[in-house]
Amino acid sequence: MFQLRHETDYAIQFLNLLAKSKKQLSLNDVANRTGVSFLFLQKIARKLRMSGLVKAEQGVNGGYSLVVPVKSLSLKDIIKAVEGKCGLVDCCGGANGDCNKKTSCQVKRMMGKVNKEIMKILDDVKLVDM
Repeated sequence: MFQLRHETDYAIQFLNLLAKSKKQLSLNDVANRTGVSFLFLQKIARKLRMSGLVKAEQGVNGGYSLVVPVKSLSLKDIIKAVEGKCGLVDCCGGANGDCNKKTSCQVKRMMGKVNKEIMKILDDVKLVDM
């Protein structure tokens, strides 16, 4: 079954809180509001920061904030930031990015079509809609 990892689910919750907040949020704030471990949030925040979706500022008034406008941030963007490539199977952009049976595969073409439709749907779902 196609399923998002807990890390991606928590990243969506984290970004959703940032989108609704009028001020920057610390990871402690997010941990308290979501019940997600502070250490796990650090790992998630690092991936989101490295992908350019959020920024972090240190200091008394510091914290995390969105860099990307909430109306343009898609579910696909979030999944790619947290999980890497998106694909049902490796030849369609999965974690390994390629398959050693690509020349003899009987289902690659159809899986490619299915993957393309799923990616379109994920791209159409924006954070603002969640």
